[in-house]
Amino acid sequence: MNYYPDDIIEEVRLNNDLVEVVSEYLHLEKKGGSYFGLCPFHREKTPSFSVEPVKQFYYCFGCNNGGNVFHFIMHIENLDFMEALRFLADRAGIALPEPDDNEQQHKNKLRKSILEVNREAARFFYANLAGKTGQMAQQYLFQRGLSLQTIRRFGLGLSPDDWSVLARALRSKGYDEETLIASGLCVRNKNGSLNDRFRNRIMFPIFDLRGNIVAFGGRVMDNSTPKYVNSPETLCYSKSRELFGMHLARKSTEKRLLIVEGYMDVISLHQAGIDYAVASLGTALTNMQGRILKKYADEIIMCYDTDTAGRKATDRGLEILSQLGCRVKVLQVPDAKDPDEYIRKNGPEKFKNLVDRAISLLEYKIRQLKMSFPADSAEGKLAFLNGVADLLVEQENIMEREMVMKTISRDYDITIDTLQAEVARRLNQKKRKDKNREFDNAVRKMTGSVRSYTIHKKEGQREQNELYLITLLSRENYLYPKAAERYPVSCYTEGDIREMARVLYQRLSDGHDFLLHEYITKLDPEKASIIVACSQEFCNYDEAVKAFEDILQKLETIKLSDELKDIQTQMKNISDEEERKQLANRLNDITQKIANLRHAPFK
Repeated sequence: MNYYPDDIIEEVRLNNDLVEVVSEYLHLEKKGGSYFGLCPFHREKTPSFSVEPVKQFYYCFGCNNGGNVFHFIMHIENLDFMEALRFLADRAGIALPEPDDNEQQHKNKLRKSILEVNREAARFFYANLAGKTGQMAQQYLFQRGLSLQTIRRFGLGLSPDDWSVLARALRSKGYDEETLIASGLCVRNKNGSLNDRFRNRIMFPIFDLRGNIVAFGGRVMDNSTPKYVNSPETLCYSKSRELFGMHLARKSTEKRLLIVEGYMDVISLHQAGIDYAVASLGTALTNMQGRILKKYADEIIMCYDTDTAGRKATDRGLEILSQLGCRVKVLQVPDAKDPDEYIRKNGPEKFKNLVDRAISLLEYKIRQLKMSFPADSAEGKLAFLNGVADLLVEQENIMEREMVMKTISRDYDITIDTLQAEVARRLNQKKRKDKNREFDNAVRKMTGSVRSYTIHKKEGQREQNELYLITLLSRENYLYPKAAERYPVSCYTEGDIREMARVLYQRLSDGHDFLLHEYITKLDPEKASIIVACSQEFCNYDEAVKAFEDILQKLETIKLSDELKDIQTQMKNISDEEERKQLANRLNDITQKIANLRHAPFK
C-alpha cells in the first residue's frame, strides 16, 4: 500500500535515473539504445540484464525480473515499497511529508525515535567507559592494543553492571517504554518493569551506511558466557544487511574491501592503517551483504578464522560473492587465530604484506583439494587432478588457467599436454551442455511453459492475451476508450489480472496519462515483472492499432468459445425440447459470431 500521493512518488522516481541507480550496483555497457550488464538476481556469464534509459525500466531476459527504479531497489536492497521510496527520496535529497496512514505515521515516528535513543545510549555507554567506573574496561581495551583515538573513532563504550540504570537514564530524558523495547536496548522482566539488555560489557555501536547507530554488540571482558550479546532485529536494523565498519570503509581510497569476523578485528585493522576492513554481523556472509560489498569495491578479500566454522563461513562467503560476479581473494592468517592477534604479535606492516599476497579464489580451491586428497596414493593423486580439471573448466581467465596447469604439471609429474587435453575435453562437454540448456530454455520460453514470474500455474491463452492488452494500453493510452467499451474490467480473469486491469483502467478513466514506467509503480514486484516481460518479449508491435484489434478479437473469440462450451454442457443435462431448441439457437449464433471474428478484417 502506498501512503503518499502519486505526484510525490512520481517526483522521487523522476529524480532517480534508473541507469545511474543500477550503475551503483553493477557495471553497465551501452549497446544500441539500451544498457546491459550481468544480472544481480541470478548467476550468469553472458549479460542479459537490460536497462532502458528512455522508458526507465529494467528487464532480465534470463530470469524475467523487471520493473522500474522502485522495484530494482526493493529487490537488490531487500526492502518493501515504502522503504524503497524513503531510500530513493534520501538519495535524491527529497524530504517526504508525513504519510496519510496513521499506522505508517506511527512506524515512521518509532523508527526516528529508535535512532535517537540509540544515539543517546551510545553517549551514555561512552561516558560510562570514560568515567571512574570504566577504568578496568579502559585497561582491558588498552591491553588489547587500542589507542584512545581509536576508542573514540568507533564510539566504544561500557554498559554498567546494573539491571536497569540505562532504562532509568533514558526514561528521564523522555523516551517511552515502547521505544526502549522496540530499540532492543531494554527487555520487560516477569514483573513487567524494564531491564537493560546489556550489562557489564564493552559496547560496540553498529552504524549503517549513513552513519546512524542502528544496533549494538556487547562483549564480556572475561571468560564468562555468552561472550557476545547483540541487539535484536528492529525497524532500523537487520543483521543480514549491515556490515560493521562499512560506514568508514566505504570512504577508503582503496578499491578493495577486507572481510573479517569480529568487531575487534575491524578496529585493530583500521588502527593499523587498513581502513577498508569490515565484518559480517553473524556466522556467515549473506547475499545482501555481498551486494553491498560489490557496490563499494572492485576486489573483495575474505579473511575469516581458520577453525572449522571459519572455513565453512569462508566457503559459503566465496560462493555468494562469486555468484554475484565479484573478484574475490582469500587471506589465510598464519600462526594466529585472527587478524587482531596477528597484528599484536607481528605488527601492522607484516599484516599488510599478507594482504598483498592474498591468493586467488582458484588457488584457494586448489589448496582445499590438496587437503582433501593427499598425493601419497594413486587414488588421492587422481582424485586431486580430476578436481583441478573441474576447477579449470570453470576458470574464465585463460592466463591464470595456463599458470595453474604448469604448476600442477610440475608438482604432480603429469605432462602439461595431458592436462590441457583433459581440460579441453571437459570444456567441450560443458559447451555442449550449455548449448542444450540454452535450446531447452528457448523452447520453453516459446511455448510459454516456463516463466520466472507467473500469475497462474497454467496460464492459458485468455490470460496471456489479457496481459498483452494491459501492456499495450499502458504503452498506448489513446486505445483505452475502445478497450473499456469492448473489454471492460469485469471481462478480465478474476484475481490478479483483473486487479492489474482495474488499476490501469481507473487511472485512464480519469483522463490521465499512465504510461508503463508509471503504471508498474502501482504494482508489486511480481506483477511488474510480468508486465515488463510482456513489453520486452511479446509486445514490440510495429502497428499498435492492428495489434490491439488482433488481441481483442482473440479475447472475444475465447470468451465466446467459453460460452459455447457452457451451452454444450447444459444441453447434455436438459431433456425439455423447447429449452434444448433455445440453447441450440444460441449455439448457432455464437458459432456464427466466432466464425465472423476469425474472418473479420482489422478495423
